[in-house]
Amino acid sequence: MKKTKLTEKASRVTSPFDTTSHKTERTANQKLVEWINQIVKEKNLPIGIAEQETVGADRKQPDVVIFESPKSERVLCLIELKPPYFSPFDEKELKEPARQKATKRKAKYFATSNFQWLIWFNTERVNRNEPEERQVVDKFHLSGIEDLDDIEDFRFKTPILKGIERFLEELSRVHTGITPEPLLPIDEFLIFRLQEKIYRLAKYYRGIIRDEAHKDATFSKKLKKWFIEQQWAFTYSDSDFEKAARQTAYLLINKILFYDVLQSRRPRQLDPLTIPDALTKGGLLQTTLQGYFDYVLNNIDYETIYRTDFIDQTAFPDNRAVVEEIKELVKVLKRYDFSKIGFDIIGRIFEGLIPQAERHNLGQYFTNADVVDIISKFCIKHEDDKVLDPSCGAGTFLVRAYQHKKLMNLRKPHQEVLKTLWGIDIAKFPAHLSTINLAVNDLSVDENYPQILNEDFFNLSPIEKMGGDEARKKEIKTLGIKKVLIPYPRIVDCIIGNPPYTRQEEIAEITGKEGYKDSMINKALLEGNRKLADISKRAGIHAYFFVHGTKFLKDGGHFGFIVSNSWMDVDYGKGLQELFLRNYKIIAIIESKVERWFEDADVNTCIIILEKCKDQKERDENLVRFAYLFKPLRHFIPPAHDMWEKQKERLDAIEKLRKTILSHNDFYQNDELRIYPKKQSELWDEGFDVEENKYTGSKWGKYLRAPEIFFTILEKGKDKLVPLKEIANVRFGIKTGANEFFYLTEEEIKQRGIEKEFWMHKDEKGNWVPNYIIKSSKECKSITAKQEDLKFRVLMINKEKKSLNKTNVLKWIKKGEREGFHHRPTCASRGKQWYDLGIWEKPDFVWSDAYNIRFAVYETQKTWADKRFFFITVEDKKNYDIVLAFLNSTVIPLLIEISGITSLGEGAVYTNVYWLETLGVPTHKIISSKNIFTVLEQLKTREVLSIFDEIGASTPDEVSLEKVKPDRRELDQIIMGDILGLTEDEQLEVYRAVVDLVKSRIEKAKSVDKKGKTKEGFDIELLTRTIKEKLGDKLLGNFYREKILSQKNLKTVKLFHPTKDIHIKNELFGWRLSSGKDHIDCQSEAEAEYLKIWLDSGLDEIKVPEDDAYISKILPELKALKEKIDEIISDHLSSITSQKLQQKILQKLQGELFG
Repeated sequence: MKKTKLTEKASRVTSPFDTTSHKTERTANQKLVEWINQIVKEKNLPIGIAEQETVGADRKQPDVVIFESPKSERVLCLIELKPPYFSPFDEKELKEPARQKATKRKAKYFATSNFQWLIWFNTERVNRNEPEERQVVDKFHLSGIEDLDDIEDFRFKTPILKGIERFLEELSRVHTGITPEPLLPIDEFLIFRLQEKIYRLAKYYRGIIRDEAHKDATFSKKLKKWFIEQQWAFTYSDSDFEKAARQTAYLLINKILFYDVLQSRRPRQLDPLTIPDALTKGGLLQTTLQGYFDYVLNNIDYETIYRTDFIDQTAFPDNRAVVEEIKELVKVLKRYDFSKIGFDIIGRIFEGLIPQAERHNLGQYFTNADVVDIISKFCIKHEDDKVLDPSCGAGTFLVRAYQHKKLMNLRKPHQEVLKTLWGIDIAKFPAHLSTINLAVNDLSVDENYPQILNEDFFNLSPIEKMGGDEARKKEIKTLGIKKVLIPYPRIVDCIIGNPPYTRQEEIAEITGKEGYKDSMINKALLEGNRKLADISKRAGIHAYFFVHGTKFLKDGGHFGFIVSNSWMDVDYGKGLQELFLRNYKIIAIIESKVERWFEDADVNTCIIILEKCKDQKERDENLVRFAYLFKPLRHFIPPAHDMWEKQKERLDAIEKLRKTILSHNDFYQNDELRIYPKKQSELWDEGFDVEENKYTGSKWGKYLRAPEIFFTILEKGKDKLVPLKEIANVRFGIKTGANEFFYLTEEEIKQRGIEKEFWMHKDEKGNWVPNYIIKSSKECKSITAKQEDLKFRVLMINKEKKSLNKTNVLKWIKKGEREGFHHRPTCASRGKQWYDLGIWEKPDFVWSDAYNIRFAVYETQKTWADKRFFFITVEDKKNYDIVLAFLNSTVIPLLIEISGITSLGEGAVYTNVYWLETLGVPTHKIISSKNIFTVLEQLKTREVLSIFDEIGASTPDEVSLEKVKPDRRELDQIIMGDILGLTEDEQLEVYRAVVDLVKSRIEKAKSVDKKGKTKEGFDIELLTRTIKEKLGDKLLGNFYREKILSQKNLKTVKLFHPTKDIHIKNELFGWRLSSGKDHIDCQSEAEAEYLKIWLDSGLDEIKVPEDDAYISKILPELKALKEKIDEIISDHLSSITSQKLQQKILQKLQGELFG
């Protein structure tokens, strides 16, 4: 047992060579038997019970046996179990003992499990020593458990139960003859085996890399440099060490696999890779493997794969478990004859080495192959088409394009296909992967040069320059040491891909390059001196890929991207809409109602297919097909397959879907999809503002997602409703910039003794009342917000600091400054009085910016609300009840679902203040508020229920007018019937549409499993703690207490917060310390230098010794301390490219280091 420096928690490093038994192993086995029998009973499965065998004389791990039927003594399946630190394929400890016991008991099947995976084997096939993928019937993921002490933890118990249930159901179906034994495709099985090896090796590497980084400064610096080369930030977090460990394992396995594949194609030139069984030392293993790799380097090339990277040195520690894992990997691969495996299968193996859930963490973005093939089918028209992917990542689009072209002409040589494909990626590792994934399609050729550029797409220009092709030559990524320079194309036939979704304000943070954002925008938007598009500052980076890509695309060429669907409905999407309408025929916009196509759980996407067209008349006459799919893509498209016939069948199915979408000229809907054709000229007219004489955009999402009743409401309400902004003031709620400073409970306020004038105010009658704030809609149980339900009070400090002397609120402000709140952008924008929120009127109502399944607009009862709400104050109080009633009718959820933003993919639907301002509402001129008052009073005091409970149905089929809550139904009859003029059948359609839309949104959000993802994040607390540990007692606070406060004659100097560079100058009347307009006059240069050091501490004032000689004496020590602190901090922050994150950490450190 040992303690790690970072966590100070005891950690146990387990190993399969640890002979110590653990009591929970037997307990876990017993639990498994209990759960198996529970599932068999609950599911009424036609198999027998499970029993745990007693321990034999050999003291071996007990087995679990499952009998053929309840009364049978014949064993159907035997399960051998080991703790998680064993591989489920461990030959010696798991598979071979299980095989022997299954053979002895004549069990048809046996399974091995480490409680993370369960591998189901066919005993007879194992005994015949058939290929491993034939021996395995199926595999089942159980959990991510590491320690069997946690077996009852719901995080592990729940998935284990689900995995065992899947296994038992499949076992039952096969046993009873309902289904045949499944056969695992060779590529799927080998990918699984290799991924499992990556996982197991990375577990060991993670600890090795972490320990080295903390004890070896040289290693730590190299590791940070390596991270920066990958365009990653390094913060000493667990996710960083996990990332480095995964890549170490991936690169090693990639080298071994590539060698075996290459050897199979060149058996006379290369020897089979073998490792002596007796070898146990990491150094010898490295020497042995490197000998094979060096031979390839010296005689064939492939330098890209076999050059030694810094991270490779961690792959071969003198750790017996790691050596055995690598030896086992070599043995696993040796079982396969790659000479008999097609290049398409080998390509899928390489492409699948990194699991989908891992790719985001390694700077890649996996795109569903079905989506890729749909886009390719729409865009690639001929085998000779030049195809460009401007953000190619691991090369999924290019690999599929390669396959499309080969199917068009099987006789077209590998080298010729590669010449038609171009990929660009700014990051080194994805470009490396793209190169490999394309090259492995034929390793028998020497001229194997995929055209992949490790470049910034926005640095490339199609404009003809001096020097012609020579000026456009770029070095492409090759697998060898040979440098190949090829001019990138000026014009291409199609552009396909999945561009980054980064918001523009995050671009500079990610690149870490000063001025990169403005430079990128100019390069993208300008073609010579002509501006191609007017893209809002709030648009995502994918918008600029469309603009810049337009310059490279020939007239008649096709553009196919999968992007966030937000551009269709948000204000900053109008620039893209105009770009499309002015330059393209918009062929199709495709979205799914039931599934999300992008791996990142926070993004909803759509497919855009464009055809470049210079002819305005053609563009205007074009019909845009908005296609909304009601079924998953798998319903339309069979899975990818290596057989030519199956590949052709798949592409034929995609072609049928393409033709179905394009064949409808009028609205069409069936159980599978809905198609809404819209003339392109009508889209232009809809978004064109005649008064302003420019295109201002419109919401296109409604043509995908809106049911017919939506358009009925628009038509019937157009003369009865007015924009909300015409009768009410609509604005954002309070944006504090530091909620933890401004929002406090009364208990916290009283503990700190904050004076009541700052957290209370006088009402109209002169009574003191608290500054109630609605922070979350969860606090509002009913439409009328009740003050007793509100947890927080907001501080309103409308005074200068000099008026706050000797107050507790000033102490609170100073504490906030020590924590760096005043440096946060919103707070800093207020200037010196960063703590002053200003004067805020209390709104009549508040509208939440996000809704899930509870919809309500809240009556505030004279309280404030957070920025997550929009304030609504009705100007003419005659409209008060009418507006509140309309905003709480069931029409509103319908409008929100159609026009709101769901692209974030989190399950919620978002609205913005600009949309709310234009929302049509009735006024007292349409209907008397007396008719509404009584109904509204009943509704607004009761609890707001979920929309399903309000309507009384969870599916559209269950909806009926009688099931709707009586008070809601009464209100809706007035709004939908009396005001909008909807019939009862149409009102019924509103309810059905709302239930359907909300249900679909929630289910779609669940369609991506977030648990499987590896999220990259920064643990600021951990990094701060790490830096403090490095500093030890070398803190400014310690120096200040020991060397300054111990002096007798001290004076107090007020400090300012520097906004610009700090200067020390000898002015006419003495020394001056200055920054911008702020300055401090000093009695000497030493005092000025002393104060300069403390300016970075975030303090308002500092004690200064009056003895100038003493200052001069301690100054060198103070400077050295400050330099040491700066060096350590800089060392740890140097690889963090995000300036915002750096600033956040520095603010956190300010208070910590002075303490």
